[in-house]
Amino acid sequence: MLKAIILLLLAIMQVKLIYTGDILYFLAPQMLAFFYFSTFSFLFLAAYKAMIILAETGLVKHDSCDCGCPDGHESNLGRPVMYALFCILLGLGFFVQPKLLDSSVAQKKGIIYHQIQPRERLEDDQVGDVYDQPEEIDHEWWENYVFEGEEHSEALDKEQEALKQDLGIWYDSDYYQELAERLLSMDRIVVDEKGFLDIMMVIAAYQDEFQDREIELSGFVYRDHMMDDSELAVTRTAITCCLADATFYGILVRGQGLADFATDSWIKVTGKIDQAFVFDQNMLMIRADNVQQIPVPESPYVYPYIYRQYMP
Repeated sequence: MLKAIILLLLAIMQVKLIYTGDILYFLAPQMLAFFYFSTFSFLFLAAYKAMIILAETGLVKHDSCDCGCPDGHESNLGRPVMYALFCILLGLGFFVQPKLLDSSVAQKKGIIYHQIQPRERLEDDQVGDVYDQPEEIDHEWWENYVFEGEEHSEALDKEQEALKQDLGIWYDSDYYQELAERLLSMDRIVVDEKGFLDIMMVIAAYQDEFQDREIELSGFVYRDHMMDDSELAVTRTAITCCLADATFYGILVRGQGLADFATDSWIKVTGKIDQAFVFDQNMLMIRADNVQQIPVPESPYVYPYIYRQYMP
């Protein structure tokens, strides 16, 4: 009977995670179908086990083991340890609140900044000198793979070629060209959670054309030991499957009063698109005009386009 109870509690715990939405702290939306399947499986197994127990009630007494074998083939500690592990899992699921991945995890895993091709001449107030960017020589096999019908497609401009190289097999020419045209027609760009990764990739690819345009985006504050009081990184966590593959993407922000915002606090930044040369890399940068603290959004994680197609 204890097995049936544990299976039932596992199903209830998963229903709780689904109902509260906390499951999105652990899984990407496109993985929810598998989570639903496991929930129904636990319910079915619990009901099946309970029916077997009820059917055997009052019948011939079995030996101590369900298999009918004599005692001695099972460790005395095996079953209690197994039950204890399941009880720990249930306790964590019911009583421990999920926690967002923060800068402490980002510091260990590292942050990806959007690199861009340098302009011919940087502004006088930018840091560092311009060096020749190293050529990419370690290409993955899919970058040169020709998919069916692709040989008849129109030639891509250099920005789309850059996106294609970055994205590999996940590159969708129609989607990214349409997105680039739509963003280039805007004087003010608002980066929402749904398109965060794709919008920032397009801006980095077309940086020359987006230079000095107004942008608004949000994320949590990340700082490293090399940043001064006028710098921080607006950071978002990207999930493709689950927390195990979480990747942190940051955008360098420079401005006045940034030291007032604590690390891991959530902020909304409004400013101008620019670039900076830092650590021998030319990267996308935002010159902040206005920064304000905001509550944690309902969808704190962001997802690549190829996976967002499966989001509810």
